[in-house]
Amino acid sequence: MHIVILHIIGLRCARKDTYLAQKLRPRPIQQDALYLHLHLRPIPKHMTSSTPYFIEPIPDTEVQFRMVSIPAGTFLMGSTDEDKDAPNDEKPAHLVEIKGFYMAEYPVTQALWEAVMGQNPAHFKGAQRPVEQVSWLDAAVFCNALSQRLGKKPVYYTPQGQTYGWNGQKWQLPNEGDVVRDWEADGYCLPTEAQWEYAARAPDENDPKGHRYVGSDYLDQVGWYRGNSDSQTHEVGLLLPNAWGLYDMSGQVWEWCEDWWGNYPKIDALGPKEGVDRVIRGGGWGGAPRLFRSAFRGGGRPGHRYNNIGFRLALQSVG
Repeated sequence: MHIVILHIIGLRCARKDTYLAQKLRPRPIQQDALYLHLHLRPIPKHMTSSTPYFIEPIPDTEVQFRMVSIPAGTFLMGSTDEDKDAPNDEKPAHLVEIKGFYMAEYPVTQALWEAVMGQNPAHFKGAQRPVEQVSWLDAAVFCNALSQRLGKKPVYYTPQGQTYGWNGQKWQLPNEGDVVRDWEADGYCLPTEAQWEYAARAPDENDPKGHRYVGSDYLDQVGWYRGNSDSQTHEVGLLLPNAWGLYDMSGQVWEWCEDWWGNYPKIDALGPKEGVDRVIRGGGWGGAPRLFRSAFRGGGRPGHRYNNIGFRLALQSVG
């Protein structure tokens, strides 16, 4: 059984050719009527909405993925004292301004990973299941490889200025060494922790805080956790999305974020300049419900691989 190192109340506890659509098109959000019937929960009001997106196909394959447009905005990141389940590392709640960006509809699937990298490291095999057993460093290589494949500039480099994971002939997974980010590059990347929480909460004027979990106040509507997962991952997109059309952000697999883990308040939305662990968000298939709250923060060693951690793509806004 693999473990994830989580930060809980200040302690470390063991657990657990580029294509762009000419116009952003609204995609009706689908409902799983049978699932809702079985669980008899109120359907969140946002389920009648739609969200803009673009589709990115992988050349010479049948694989494609969808990137959702996340609007710019300001939100209250973290938790207040009103949330009795909130550990100290979620406090104080603080305002963060977010520029518009794109976030992947689903966590990276095994089909997408294999189409780019040529192999599949996942423990729970299934083309439409999330890829797991990939470290933060592996995810950085994947983002670079995908970016190069799609004609974008890679984001992650060694301190010497070499593209991380590229040896001049092929992509490798060194899973070691220091990595720096080129914030001006237009390639695919990991979301910052602030971007992740903002996208998860999907705040608006009528619901500035968002739901307790990502898309609902009822976890079984939106997330695979220890109460319904059968101790494994599942195909992406089977449960309900949040208001911005993002699926599987609560549960299924934890998701690597850009940031080093550090205490609030942050100097800026990018977090500490260095650290020991990288942030993970969202909760995994074996976790307890309180770990799936939109504000909950975890951390893991950037070179460690776990069968309950994957990642989701982000892209800085273009045009």
